[in-house]
Amino acid sequence: MKTRKYVCWLLALLYCLPAFSQTPIAVQRPDAGSKICLHEGWYARNVREIGEDGNRLTAKPFESTGWMKAKVPGTVLTTLLENKIYPAPEFGLNNQLIPDIYQVGRDFYTYWFVCPFTMDTLQPGQHAWLNFRGINYKAEIYLNGKRVNATTHEGMFLRKSYDITPYLKGTESNVLAVLVFPPDHVGNPNGGQGGDGQIARNCTMQYTPGWDWIQPVRDRNTGIWDEVSIAVTKDVRVQHPYVVTKVPGVRVPSASKQEPAYLETSVELENVSDQVQKGTAVAAYNGKELRVPVSLEPGEKKLVSFPKETIRNPKLWWPNGIGQQPLEKIHFSFIEQASQQVSDQQSVRFGIREIQTRKNEQNGGREFYVNGQRIYITGGNYIDSDWLLRLSPERYDHEVRFHAEMNLRMIRVWGGALLERPEFYQACDKYGILVFQDLWGSGDCNGAWEDLTKLDSRERRWEYPDNHALFLQMAEDQIKMIRNHPSLCLWCGANEWPLAKDIDETLKNDMLPRLDPNRYFTSCSTDSVFTRNYLGDNGDGPYGIQEPEWFFTFHSHPFNPEAGSVGSPEVESFRAFMPEDALKAFPRKSRTRNPNWIYHKDLGYGDHLERYGELQTIEDYCRYSQLVNYDQYRSFMEGWASHMWDWYTGILIWKTQNPWTALRGQMYDWYLDVNASLYGTKKGCEPLHPFYNLVTKQVQLLNTTVEAVSNLTVKAEIFNREGKRLWEQSAQANAEASQVKDIFAVPVPSEVSGVYFLKLSLWNGLETELTRNIYWLTTTPKDYRTLHELPKSSPDIKTTFTKDGNMYTGKTVFTGDAHISFFNRIKVFDKQTGKRILPVHYSDNYITLMPGDQQTVTFSFQSELPESKIEVVVEGFNK
Repeated sequence: MKTRKYVCWLLALLYCLPAFSQTPIAVQRPDAGSKICLHEGWYARNVREIGEDGNRLTAKPFESTGWMKAKVPGTVLTTLLENKIYPAPEFGLNNQLIPDIYQVGRDFYTYWFVCPFTMDTLQPGQHAWLNFRGINYKAEIYLNGKRVNATTHEGMFLRKSYDITPYLKGTESNVLAVLVFPPDHVGNPNGGQGGDGQIARNCTMQYTPGWDWIQPVRDRNTGIWDEVSIAVTKDVRVQHPYVVTKVPGVRVPSASKQEPAYLETSVELENVSDQVQKGTAVAAYNGKELRVPVSLEPGEKKLVSFPKETIRNPKLWWPNGIGQQPLEKIHFSFIEQASQQVSDQQSVRFGIREIQTRKNEQNGGREFYVNGQRIYITGGNYIDSDWLLRLSPERYDHEVRFHAEMNLRMIRVWGGALLERPEFYQACDKYGILVFQDLWGSGDCNGAWEDLTKLDSRERRWEYPDNHALFLQMAEDQIKMIRNHPSLCLWCGANEWPLAKDIDETLKNDMLPRLDPNRYFTSCSTDSVFTRNYLGDNGDGPYGIQEPEWFFTFHSHPFNPEAGSVGSPEVESFRAFMPEDALKAFPRKSRTRNPNWIYHKDLGYGDHLERYGELQTIEDYCRYSQLVNYDQYRSFMEGWASHMWDWYTGILIWKTQNPWTALRGQMYDWYLDVNASLYGTKKGCEPLHPFYNLVTKQVQLLNTTVEAVSNLTVKAEIFNREGKRLWEQSAQANAEASQVKDIFAVPVPSEVSGVYFLKLSLWNGLETELTRNIYWLTTTPKDYRTLHELPKSSPDIKTTFTKDGNMYTGKTVFTGDAHISFFNRIKVFDKQTGKRILPVHYSDNYITLMPGDQQTVTFSFQSELPESKIEVVVEGFNK
């Protein structure tokens, strides 16, 4: 009865929708090798409302009455949200108002998606291809009264391409319809990691029934969730180009001239005609063409390899903070012998670099070498740009840029989610972020341990998914899709536990040696071939707040794929996703916690917030949490780096972002607003960085670049709360490449009770300040309440803008007064509406000035507003 009630309610809403004009979308015929995205003009309707099959539905002109405008790419749920059927699930407890597929059944989220379109008439010998880059989970595809796919599409991560030439109607209206089915096993969202685990029986993302950092996605992300396009070729298709660069020896990023590198390329050709096709495969690079004559039998596929090319004085690609990220372009095509016309073509962007790896003999951690140089890895775990797969190249770019701005060098794409879209890896290429790529599995669902929330036994779960052949088919396709990206560093079978033994063995012994032999493969993120396990069966973590000193003393395993801490957003974001009554009931130490905070997976700060004072309002909560966030993540990264190479080869934070409005570890929130975690991480990961070891009381100098820096001056100063300098010391130093070393000891001032400040600065000789690093410390352990005794400070703040199109670049100059100006946060608003302008990229934030200090912060954002309507606000702890 409950299911019927939901269905009747939904049908009533849908029939109230207006009829839309169904004028077909006009598709201009693309040139050979290019594509036209088919992302407009879609309509959607539940399968229960359609009384006919796809053949009849598409054999007549489309009538939109009773249909919703559909979101493609998108999911069923995003379409329902766009049509205001349900409220925004990120806000408050709204997600509980959306029917879960486990309760209402798969038909509730089984939908037809229809797109009427017209297209220019094909020329003789041309083929039109309908391409899907991702459908979840099964699909039947129809065009103009005919079924296009004889076999039902299955699998979330599988590109499919169909020759629709015989079905097109020339310049008349075409009706395309896709019937999309949810996963076969939707799983009970019972609070377990991946719910009851049944979702993992499919070849789909595992977190959608919920995890300890997210609530269930009600439709399990059913839909045409990725790009749809139409392409045109002639009889020979150019597919799956592969570009490999070899950079022998040890290279120096700053070298004015490089020894040669080498380019090895191949491409797959397919003859889609019933005639022998002869012609030339061409790879064009840097003004030179590599040509290979080819003959293809009818229906034949052939791998064509080109001669090895020498690249003189190459411009090398380096990870973030090590060197530059120049990108090259190579163009592949097939030219018909008879006509000398291009049948099909593809271009590939790549970087000239070589990645190698080995185990550190001292600590057992995996080391990665780029262009011969050993790279100390700092990074974060990444789980989707958005939980409902509302993905975009622009959002990908902002998110990856945030990681680069944190001075991180690696992103791990976690296995319980998805292999990201090509635009994500393009952003990683651009910003120099190496990618640790999991495939689709996690120990929680795949049998790593006994789990009472799971329906099946541990032994049964280790056999997931049900269709091993489909999993391997997806893996082969997705490997080919992203293997040309220089950012892609390594492949990992799954999170914390290997995939089913036959899948794991095929990946390890056949597929990756055949498709991508130059990249490292580890069966799981905690595999002993990857790292040495100090922490028990799964070997990663911990995940909660720690004392700052703990990061300097805890001996984790040497390349920890996930260890994390707290993280909550700023107050403006809280107000965007929580009702006011929930904000007034922010977490207190009692059993009666507000359900909104529980629902949004609040991790808790222990007593760390109360160390700064009594919490009266949500503003107090956010102000103190940002202080803790900054100190927690700076200590995290400095503590790990203090044992670089002797204990550790790398650390990946769990996690650097959230795909929804969760109160868990995050450096920026779902709205792309930054918080102090980002800037604490940024400071702790500076490539050339003076820091204070909280345990040894030594100033240490860290250099995580691969080149030594000489003629440096390290300076330390201690101030009391009134801004009086109590002590100072400086020392000349050289920063050896990829090393950390002690400089001098710092005393604890005897004349202070409570909070005092330590300012470290690094100078190029004595002339130019390269960086500064300011700590608030206390002589009364775990008590920072005397921060409230800081005298009021009103630094001089001047902001100027330049504008290029709709891109603003701002510069704010802070000049300190006679007092300490503590923890100044910059933010940008629409002056008229009071709404935040997001995202904004700041060179620094949460600024602290000692008396008389000056600091310049630059920032950039996009906005259509005139400058007169933009307001820059600075909030300070003692302003």
